[in-house]
Amino acid sequence: MKQQAKIYLLSDKKECTAIFSGTIEESPNGYYVEYDDGDGVNCIIGYSKGIATITRTKDPVYTVLLEENCPHSFQISTPFGDLDAVAHPISIKSRKRGSRRTLELVYDLVLGEQRFRHELSLKIEVVGADE
Repeated sequence: MKQQAKIYLLSDKKECTAIFSGTIEESPNGYYVEYDDGDGVNCIIGYSKGIATITRTKDPVYTVLLEENCPHSFQISTPFGDLDAVAHPISIKSRKRGSRRTLELVYDLVLGEQRFRHELSLKIEVVGADE
């Protein structure tokens, strides 16, 4: 069952840089978080047993699979054509405490000859939940 949630985007120093309204849907093995990033981009992040997915539904469109020590090739669809990319996951961590979850994803993204480090850190709180 989907529940309303507040999603806090955190900096590398764990400071809040943005807050989004969204949903969280939990299952026995993990959860999905869905939110609009404020620019009309729907983001869906799934987590289950050390594996995460990140899906973006507006240009550039992509889904990337992250599993530690398992590079994943995928395509990024843009208005100018598709780009080949490879994600090299470094760290995937999720914690649950009451009605709160934290998710920390660190991975390198390779586009052609360029390599970029990405760090995504979220705090997710179910709206209206009692601690």
